[in-house]
Amino acid sequence: MDVLAIPEDRPKGWYLSLMAPNIKGPQFAWLDPSRLYCNSQALEDCTNDLLSPFNNEVIDLVVGIDAMGFILGACVATTLQKGFLAIRKAGHLCVATQTQSYNDYTDREKTMEVRLDVVKPGMRVLLVDQWIETGGTMKAAIQLLEGMGATVVGQWEFNFNSLFQFSSSSESKRHTLRHAGVAAIAIENTQGGKWIKEHYKFSHCIPDELQSQIDQKYLESFKTETKNFNTL
Repeated sequence: MDVLAIPEDRPKGWYLSLMAPNIKGPQFAWLDPSRLYCNSQALEDCTNDLLSPFNNEVIDLVVGIDAMGFILGACVATTLQKGFLAIRKAGHLCVATQTQSYNDYTDREKTMEVRLDVVKPGMRVLLVDQWIETGGTMKAAIQLLEGMGATVVGQWEFNFNSLFQFSSSSESKRHTLRHAGVAAIAIENTQGGKWIKEHYKFSHCIPDELQSQIDQKYLESFKTETKNFNTL
C-alpha cells in the first residue's frame, strides 16, 4: 500500500482503507485510524466530512482531548480559523487547572485537566476526539467544559446515562446539550453510540455499507493489510 497516494475518485470515506488493524493483542484498540493522517488529502477530506454538518454553527473554540484528539482537533481549528484548546491527562500542565475523573475505554480510572484562563461562560466549543467506543472520556470532557460554563456544540465520543445529572448548585451555569452535535470518524452502534444518534445531531465518516463492519470491529480492507503483514 502506498499510504501517500491520492486516488482520482474520492467518495466519502475513501480514506478509511488507510486505517490499520490491531496486530498486538486485546490490550490495544481494535484498529489504528492514525495512518490516514499521513496522507494529506485523506486528512483534508476527513476534516471536511466531519465539519460539513456544522457549517452553520457558531463555534468560538475547538477543544481536543489528549492525545489523538489533538491531531484532528488542530486540523478542525485551522479549517475553521478558530483557536485550539487541549484537554490534557492530569499532571502535564504547569498552570492552574480544573480536573475531571473518568474511566476510559479499558475501564481504567484516569483524570483529565484543562487550564482555567481560556473557557468562559457561554463560549461555544466544538469538542474533538478520535473514536466513539465506551464514551467515558468524552463524557468527562463534556462535564469538565460544561462545569466551566461552556456550551458544547459538537464532540467525538460520549457516554449516555448520567451526563445531564448535574447538581442544583451548578445547574445555573450549565447549558443544555440536547441540541448539540457529535462529530466522529465512526460511531459504533453500542448503547452509547445509539443514544448519541437518537439525541444529537451527528456526523461521521462511515458510509452506510461499512457501518456493520465498524460495529463488528473488523474492516474488509484489513484482509489485504494482514496478508501483507504475514509476508514480511
